[in-house]
Formats: sequence, structure tokens, C-alpha cells
Amino acid sequence: MIAGKQPESPAGRDSKAQPIIVLTRSFPALADTVREILILMTERLRLHTTTDLLGRAELVLAELLNNVAQHGRAHSADPAPIVHLSVVAQPDGLACSVSDDGGLLPSICLNSPPPDPRNDPEGGFGWFLIGHLTQSLIYFREGERNYVAFTIPLHPSKAA
Repeated sequence: MIAGKQPESPAGRDSKAQPIIVLTRSFPALADTVREILILMTERLRLHTTTDLLGRAELVLAELLNNVAQHGRAHSADPAPIVHLSVVAQPDGLACSVSDDGGLLPSICLNSPPPDPRNDPEGGFGWFLIGHLTQSLIYFREGERNYVAFTIPLHPSKAA
């Protein structure tokens, strides 16, 4: 760096480019911890995005993370899966990735039809909501870890 000269921003020479805000955390998939992480995310990102986008992000991540907490153990005596979460605030929305060392995600989750409230009054809506509120949703398993990545667009009409 030349003395007195600021380094160029990652966005190039555009001085109006917004900074990229990142939240990364690793934590055990426990209900109380999931709630703490969601509160932290909201506090960290609230000044950098809209209330609507944060609400949709909280809903999507609550569904996903609570599924890991509730269903990620092979046996109830097993320790809670460890989750790695990254959320990046960008001008057009939030880019999110979640990985965990819990059990294999059943394929029905990603390919399920919309739930019918008459037949499923107490559940089965989580993955439908996740798919509806996100775009570019991808899941894969490598070794003993699940990986889910998606974006939550700034404008809901741009979700899949």
C-alpha cells in the first residue's frame, strides 16, 4: 500500500458500494442455541437490510435449524449435531449456507408437494416454506455432513 492511499474496496472503485456484512457461527443444534443465533443475526444485520428480508430470513433459518435440532440425531442420547452457519448481506438479498453433522436429509423434504392443512394440520410446512421463500436452494451430503445453500432475495417476488 502506498502511504496515504486507501486500499481499493472489494467492489472496485465505486465508493457508493455497500459493505458486505457477514455472520458466521458454529454451534450445537439445540432449540435455545438456535433462538440465540437468530436473535444475533437480526441484531447484526438489522441496520444493513430491510425488516421484511430479516423476517423471511429468520423464518427460513428457524425452520432449517430447528429441523436439525429436532431430527438430526440418530438416537435421543446422541449429542446435538454441530451446525456451521454463514449469512452474507448483499445489496440484492442474503446468501446463506448451513452445514451440520446430523443424519441424512430425507429426499422427500426437497421434493415434497405443498402441504394440505386438512391432512397435515400440525406440521410438514417447513420445507415448503423454505423452498418458497428462497432461490437457488441446493442440498448435498459429503462424508458425514449435510450442506444447504440458498439465497433469500431482497424482493419476495424474486423467490422461486
